[in-house]
Amino acid sequence: MTPPVTGKPPTRRQLAAQETRRKLLQAAMENFARRPYAEVTVADIARTAGVAHGLLSHHFNGKESLYAETVREIDRRLRAACEAGPGGPPLEQLRRHFTGHLRFLAEHEDAAQNLILRRAETTDVAAEAFEASRREGLRGICRMLGLDADEPALRLPLRGFAAACDETALTWLRSGRHHPIETLVDIWITFLSAAIRAARDLAPTPALHEACEKLQPVSPPPASPAR
Repeated sequence: MTPPVTGKPPTRRQLAAQETRRKLLQAAMENFARRPYAEVTVADIARTAGVAHGLLSHHFNGKESLYAETVREIDRRLRAACEAGPGGPPLEQLRRHFTGHLRFLAEHEDAAQNLILRRAETTDVAAEAFEASRREGLRGICRMLGLDADEPALRLPLRGFAAACDETALTWLRSGRHHPIETLVDIWITFLSAAIRAARDLAPTPALHEACEKLQPVSPPPASPAR
């Protein structure tokens, strides 16, 4: 938690508290990335952080709240890795976004399997953190396509798309990443195209028609006839 801006430098006590909190969060990420939530104890986290057992409850109100904050932190890091950057048509932006997402999962495989993709095995508090991260991720995709993420027709198709992406990513990681990232990006684009078409069938709005067009690959220009 960032202390309020008062114009005064933080005291030693405040700096020590910030450092303890940072150590606990890092220790939680290390432990929860390696093992499911139920297998990690408060003592494990405190031992890894090198701090007293009771400080976890003081800074995070217990293991469940710390787990939820760990989910939010890994989501922030994942989102930063997925920044598509400005410029280019929507399909190109989406490819960059999905490529960044998959590269992050591959580079943080333990965290991917235990903190990002195993959402069904969470507590109530962490489940809300997971849902919030998923909603924000889908909103970002909608922005690239010029869609309103609150459009009712999109709700079910996009949840199906997100679940399919999670499942293919988990299978890809567990099977040794036999396919290149580019192949998974193509699969995710196919999933997204199907989801947007399904939404368009439910509510054939101009925005959804345009989004379907944006997801179509650009055909190369015809070759000039030989002379």
